[in-house]
Amino acid sequence: MSSIRFFLLTAFLLSFLFANGQKEVKSITYDSSIVDTRSFDKTKLEKLKADPELDYGRSPAAINLWERFKIWLNNWLSRLLTAVENANWFNILLTILAIIVVVYVILRLLKVDAFTMFYAGKKAPIAHGVIDEDIHAMDFEKLIREALSKKEFRLAIRLLFLQSLKLLADKNHILWQPGKTNHDYLEELTAQQLKTGFNELNFYFEYAWYGNFTINEGLYQKVDSIFKEWKTNV
Repeated sequence: MSSIRFFLLTAFLLSFLFANGQKEVKSITYDSSIVDTRSFDKTKLEKLKADPELDYGRSPAAINLWERFKIWLNNWLSRLLTAVENANWFNILLTILAIIVVVYVILRLLKVDAFTMFYAGKKAPIAHGVIDEDIHAMDFEKLIREALSKKEFRLAIRLLFLQSLKLLADKNHILWQPGKTNHDYLEELTAQQLKTGFNELNFYFEYAWYGNFTINEGLYQKVDSIFKEWKTNV
């Protein structure tokens, strides 16, 4: 009995599958339309290529190096401007400030003067400051009196400065030599109580002798007062 049931069930399933298969086969449709295959007309294609009105640009091979550079530069600037527009400037400024602070701290720890690094090569002696006179052969009191009598106050201030050099050389504070500059002597002088006043005398000497200024008796009297006070410490 069980064999009959199995046979009937199998026959039912086969008939069901066969019926569905027939339906699927009947549902298939075929495209019977005619396909018209086309190809480019080589003559017309060559004519279009030769038409100058259809030339929208040159090939990369026809662009010279200068034009390629301009194209690259234009693209680079465009990318740069885009990056600038999209940048977070607050974070950039914070980063720059942080870098500056770190560099400053490092320089302070190393005891490096950042400004002297930029001007280290500019400390050459001033050529017009060369002292050629033999200061030991000069009678300064007489020469200054003559200059004042002629109202040559510029020369009188120069003579005061040369006299200060002689005083320093006589006391072995500096080594006087022809051809050295006033700045050489200033660097050579180590006594701080003398260096401050000598630096001031040097300032007025250069102001009066090399500057295009009107030097009157009042300025000379001021320099003479500085010289006399400074001389007491030599």
